[in-house]
Amino acid sequence: MRIAQYEFKEGVRFQRGAHNADPNLVGARLEQLRKKQKGELTPGDVINDARDDRSPLHAFFEWDDGKAAEQHRLDQARGLIRAVVAVYVDDKNPARRMSAFVHIPDGEASHYRDTMHALSQKRTREVVLRQAWREFQSWRRRYEELDEFAGLFDAADRIADKLPDGQ
Repeated sequence: MRIAQYEFKEGVRFQRGAHNADPNLVGARLEQLRKKQKGELTPGDVINDARDDRSPLHAFFEWDDGKAAEQHRLDQARGLIRAVVAVYVDDKNPARRMSAFVHIPDGEASHYRDTMHALSQKRTREVVLRQAWREFQSWRRRYEELDEFAGLFDAADRIADKLPDGQ
């Protein structure tokens, strides 16, 4: 088998300046780096190549160290928010663990909300369900060739009919 072309994953977000990049140039450069490193591509290899402003990878990185540091801290903050789990209890049910906060993609105003509250509101529940479905479909495409998951995919297809429109 051979690669016919490269594309960016649906919904992927890059920093400003990289949105117009040609995925074929990027994919070919990454493949070139992988081969140069005896088949093993590392993030360090990518950054080292991207330092050259003529590299097709250059626009994907923030080269102003102050801005890059702030972006890194924002990524760390996102990771921290995603890492917090809330344990919900009541008298009738066993303790239930779930992410304390859920991401609500809302254009430039993306934010996190308390998970239970977000799931109790029609609009935000639908946003969360759509995002979960997109993530599942992405996972499905990544592993669809594994026959061991066929039953899971069949069950997901049955669930899809119960999801809000637009899935």
